[in-house]
Amino acid sequence: MNKTIIITMLMILLITVSAFAQGDTDTAPVRIGILPDVDSLPIQLAHRDGLYEAEGAAVELIAFRSPVERDAAFQAGELDGMVGDTLGAFFLREAGYDILITSITNGRYGIAANPLEGATQLSDLAGRQIAVSRNTIIEYVADSLMGETPSEMMAIPKIPVRMEMLINGSIAGACLPEPLYSIAVSNGAVPLADSTQMQEVPGVMIFTREAVSERREDLTAFYRAYSEAAQRINSNPEAYRDYLVEAAGVPDTLKGDFAFVTYEKPRLPERQGVEEVCTWMKKRDLISSQIPYSDLTDSSVVDSL
Repeated sequence: MNKTIIITMLMILLITVSAFAQGDTDTAPVRIGILPDVDSLPIQLAHRDGLYEAEGAAVELIAFRSPVERDAAFQAGELDGMVGDTLGAFFLREAGYDILITSITNGRYGIAANPLEGATQLSDLAGRQIAVSRNTIIEYVADSLMGETPSEMMAIPKIPVRMEMLINGSIAGACLPEPLYSIAVSNGAVPLADSTQMQEVPGVMIFTREAVSERREDLTAFYRAYSEAAQRINSNPEAYRDYLVEAAGVPDTLKGDFAFVTYEKPRLPERQGVEEVCTWMKKRDLISSQIPYSDLTDSSVVDSL
């Protein structure tokens, strides 16, 4: 395993849990769980640049090592919201947690082929194994991107292991999140498709219904600050390449070539996209019932932006 991969794995796996208070110190902050990823970059930039304070938002960002730790904190009542995905929202509802999706987020998950495979397009992986983590957004993205192309999803839950196996040619293809997707490509893996090509993005902001109801002013201020930070990145991404290393786990050696995503104005995910996720999960018996779009989403916080 080369030095770049080792450094990145340490950055992702050893990041310490941290908290940053913003806004009126007399008000209990809205606690939001984040990971060191592309989705959370504007959220972290808004903290760094003092945008929450400028908007009067009481926000506390809590960084986690992994989605498992983040989800455990949310379920324990230690968070009011988190950067997550539509599958996670359905899982929480299935488990009895009263949550709402309040907007999309913008990240990237990609399918790449190993450098020995000779693949140049998704159809070249027909009938081949694609490594994923089962019953997660990773498998959903991989399945959606492959479409009608027959493929076999192979479970390799540990993402760094999946990336290493892809690079060394042990598996034909893999679906990876950023920044590991870009790291794999920089080490010879062949990019074939990514989630930005999908009709609807699967990343979302999730808040408790209580937070949406009782902390609406803070959440609206949070989104105003987020929107400003996102626009700053969109308008001048070159200015934030160093910040990619600090906040999104991108290795220093990759920061100059990393392709930024475009951050959209906060909005709800489209009904069709959410319903497609629900159908996909029901087919796999991951949820027991159809949860209506109107019961899972709330646009009231972002409508006024």
